[in-house]
Amino acid sequence: MTAPRLVSRAAFSLLVAAGAFAFAGCAAGSGTAASPSVSVSGAVGGGTGAPSDGATAPGEGDTGGGDAGGGSAPSAPTMALADVLARYPDCAAMGSVLGSAIDGLELGDQSNEDGTVRCTWMSTTGDDVNTVDISVTTNNGAGDVPKKDDIAAIGSEYIADAAVEARGGIAYGTTSTGDLRIYGTLVDVPGVGVSISSGALNEDPRIFGAPAVAAAKQLLGIAG
Repeated sequence: MTAPRLVSRAAFSLLVAAGAFAFAGCAAGSGTAASPSVSVSGAVGGGTGAPSDGATAPGEGDTGGGDAGGGSAPSAPTMALADVLARYPDCAAMGSVLGSAIDGLELGDQSNEDGTVRCTWMSTTGDDVNTVDISVTTNNGAGDVPKKDDIAAIGSEYIADAAVEARGGIAYGTTSTGDLRIYGTLVDVPGVGVSISSGALNEDPRIFGAPAVAAAKQLLGIAG
């Protein structure tokens, strides 16, 4: 995992939320389209294997505890986007893991392109503009899971989570300040990464850190 690749991923998380935030103003007062399925071909239905479950993963419970952070459990199985979509096949289902963070928001932007599924909820009326965004992205395996040193190098915040690290992954967050505040929480494991971003105007965003990591673990099927 190189520092430039990590910078790109963290920046992407914040830019996604910023784009959704800007779109929220244009969408004010508009109706919300029905949520289409975002499942990939073969991800749902007969013949698909059961998604990996954190309770039965090889090596779980032994995170190694080293300073290297993510990628410290070589025996952890590689996950896939199809595993996530087998449990949460559309944006409405993915939104269920966010709880009250999307109360009063409407599903606006959604896509399934180039190995990334993305769902965005946003304000449509009033002066308090909020967005919450989930992106689930395929990665190239353990080599794409950053280490603690990578995260520190770009000024992001490492978020300790033993269950994530037992799966060879790592959690971290990035924040921006000012009138428009955007917070991004990322959970990367071998094979797939989840980004949960939240933006707000003149107030703290709705979800960040441990609550966002908990939501990402639900998507990934990681217990604990």
